[in-house]
Amino acid sequence: MLEQKALVRDVFHGSVELEYELNSSCSGCASENSCGVGTVAKAFSGKTQRIKVDTDNILSVGQWVTIGTKEANILAASAITYLLPLFGLLIGGILGQNWLVELLGMPAISAIGLAIVTAILSQQFGKFWLNKNQDLSPSIVIISPRFS
Repeated sequence: MLEQKALVRDVFHGSVELEYELNSSCSGCASENSCGVGTVAKAFSGKTQRIKVDTDNILSVGQWVTIGTKEANILAASAITYLLPLFGLLIGGILGQNWLVELLGMPAISAIGLAIVTAILSQQFGKFWLNKNQDLSPSIVIISPRFS
């Protein structure tokens, strides 16, 4: 399980908004200065990300928690995010070439248009599916004690 410390920024009924710092492991690598990934990681260091997590725990603003996500969930979400639109683009291009250009005699630009439309539709379907599938969402693993 991949874990990340996060700060509770807002509390809602049944969920909380968490803020965490984007970080990478590039600072521990010997090739940090000569690597393109290290250069990109430096550009994003110090930036934060906010997410909303469903929880039944009683939390307060300013409290630290640890959120976790299973590695398999990250792989599944990455595949849906990146591969599904790519396959939509390819399938739309193939269908557009075979149906629109060859069978109906339309210009080749119609095949490109169909490829773009199917890529956008598959991306939107993947986004909808990820939002509906709560198993892929991060969960609160550890709640730090409150100090007054």
